[in-house]
Amino acid sequence: MNHDFSRPQKQSALGIIILFGDTLQKAVRALVLPSIFILIKLRGTDIVYILLGLFVVLLVLAIFAYLRYQNFSFFLDDAKQEFVINEGVLNKTNLTIQLNKIQNVNIKQSFIQQLIGIYSLEIDTAGSEKKEASIKAIDHAAATLLKQKLLSREYNAKTEQEISQNDAPPFLKLSNATLLKVGITSNYGASILLLTGFVFAIFQMLNDYNKAYEDDADKINFAFEKGMGLFSLCVFVAVILIVIVITNIVRTFVRYFNFEIIRQKNALAISSGLFTKNNTLLKPNKVQLSAYSQNYFQKKFDMINMKIKQASQDSHQEKEHKKSHLEIPGCNAEERGEILKMIYDRVPTQGMEYVPNYRFLFLQVMVYIVGPVAIFLTLSLFAIPLLKAYLVLIIPYVIVVFTLLYFEFRHHRLFVDQDFIIKKRGVWDVEYEIIEPHKIQAITAKQYFWHKKAGIGHLVLHTAAGKLYFSYGNYADILEMVNYWMYKVESSGKDWI
Repeated sequence: MNHDFSRPQKQSALGIIILFGDTLQKAVRALVLPSIFILIKLRGTDIVYILLGLFVVLLVLAIFAYLRYQNFSFFLDDAKQEFVINEGVLNKTNLTIQLNKIQNVNIKQSFIQQLIGIYSLEIDTAGSEKKEASIKAIDHAAATLLKQKLLSREYNAKTEQEISQNDAPPFLKLSNATLLKVGITSNYGASILLLTGFVFAIFQMLNDYNKAYEDDADKINFAFEKGMGLFSLCVFVAVILIVIVITNIVRTFVRYFNFEIIRQKNALAISSGLFTKNNTLLKPNKVQLSAYSQNYFQKKFDMINMKIKQASQDSHQEKEHKKSHLEIPGCNAEERGEILKMIYDRVPTQGMEYVPNYRFLFLQVMVYIVGPVAIFLTLSLFAIPLLKAYLVLIIPYVIVVFTLLYFEFRHHRLFVDQDFIIKKRGVWDVEYEIIEPHKIQAITAKQYFWHKKAGIGHLVLHTAAGKLYFSYGNYADILEMVNYWMYKVESSGKDWI
C-alpha cells in the first residue's frame, strides 16, 4: 500500500476515541476538586441534576474531541525538507519541523490503542524539553513508513517496499526466562525508590488520622523504647528484600515484555512493552554515548545490560535525559559486540588507563564513615541515650560502607585511545561508558587550590546526552588529554549528530 504524505493527512477516525479519552483525562484533573465540593453541597434528591450535568459535560468533551480530530492534519514537504502539523480548535497552531533537526521518532501503543488497533507517533528533536509533536492515531503501516521518511533523507519507493515487506527475524529476542533473570539481578535502585515513595505515601495517609495516632501513642512509644529485636529486624529485612525483588520482576516484565531487535538497513528497530508498546528506530549517527554494565550475578548468567544515550535537551536536565535513554537488557557478550559494531563500526577497545589519586577514597571515607559515626556517637552519648543500645551496629556499618567505597575507588577508571574514551565506574553494577572524542561539546578541567601541591585535578566531559566525570586524576595528564580532544574536535570532519 502506497502512502502519499506530500498531501495533508488526517488521523485514523478511531482516533476520536483516543482524543476523547485524552480530553476527558485533562477535564477530570481540572474539575475533580470543584466536583467534590458540588457533590457535598447537593442533596440526594438532586441526583437527576448530577446525571444531567455529567451528560452535558461528556457531550461537550465528545464534540471537542471531534473538532480536534477534524482540525488535525499533517504532511511532509519534500521540497523544503519539512514536516508540518496543523492543529487546534479555538487557537490554530501550525508546527513546522526541519527534518535534519529530528532526533528520534517513536511508535507507541497504549493498552486502549491496542484494543482498537491504532498507534501513536511521537517526534523528538534535539534541544527540546518534551516531545516536539505527536500523532495520536495512525495505523502501523503508515506510522512505520512515515517514521522512516522522517529519519531518512534517502527515502524512495524501493525503501517503502523494503519496509512494508520486512520479515527479517529478530537479531535479539528476550525470552520470559531471560526477563526473569533480568528482574532478579538488576535495577534494584529504581525498585527501592518506588517502594520508598509508596511507604512514605502510606505513612502520610496514616499520619492524617491524628485521633488514631493519639489513641495509640503510648503503645508506639513503648515499642520504640523497647526496641526492635534482632530476629524481628532480620525478618523485616528479608520481607523488604523479597518485596523489592518481586517489584523489580513486575517492572521488568511490564517494560520489556516481548523485547526484540530487528536489524534494518543502517539501523536497529527496537520494540518492547506489555501495556504500552514502544517501537524505536536506532540510527548509529544519532548515538551520543553508549554504556554497558554487569554485576556479579549477571556475569554468572552471561547477561549484560546496555544503554544507548541519544541527544536530548540541555545537559543540565539529567532527569529528562534518563527518559530518552534506550535500554537493551539481558544481551550476551557476542550480542553486545554486534550492537557496538553497528554503532561504531568496530568494538571499542580500552586504551591507556588513568587511575585516580588515593584522596578519592580518603574523602569518601571521611564523608560516609567518619562523619556519620561521629554524629551517631555524639547523639548517643549526650543527646539520645536510647541509641547506646545500637552502638554495636557501628562495626558492621563501617565494614560494609568501607567495602562499598573501596570498590567504587577501584572501579573509577578512565581509558583513552585515539578513537574512544571509556569511563569505568560503579560499586555493584560495573558500568563502562563509551564516547567518541568528536562528539564532545565542552570540556571542564578544574583544580582546587588545595590540590595544586599534589597535582590533582578533575575532568568533566559535556555531551548532548549527559556528562562524563573523572575525579582526582593527575592534572598534567588531564590537561594533555584536553588538548588532544580539542584538536580532535576541531580537526574531525564528522558531525556530532
